[in-house]
Amino acid sequence: MHETIDYSLGASVASPNDVLTAEEVASLLRMTPAWVYSETRQDRIPHMRFGRRFRYRRSAIEAWMGSLERSRPSDIRIGRQAAKSIDTTGRGIARVSRGRGEREPQARLF
Repeated sequence: MHETIDYSLGASVASPNDVLTAEEVASLLRMTPAWVYSETRQDRIPHMRFGRRFRYRRSAIEAWMGSLERSRPSDIRIGRQAAKSIDTTGRGIARVSRGRGEREPQARLF
């Protein structure tokens, strides 16, 4: 029922208004779809939600990438830890204080 379009053969130039899937965004960013979904769930990548499905506007992804290029390294988040907590003196990573309501991970006993 679904129509498959081969964009590699004679397709028109990509439009900034194109709506992309997570797989297409992953390909554009040279990342995995799992990474795209993870960043989406954490609201770190611009997206739209349609029920249980996520979609991404090409122009928003390109603007987001441009803002990452222009930002200072201390503004870019690395996982749960901000890059500004990294000690640039070579002594390692400074301890990051947890926000209100966040707990330290607990070891499982079973």
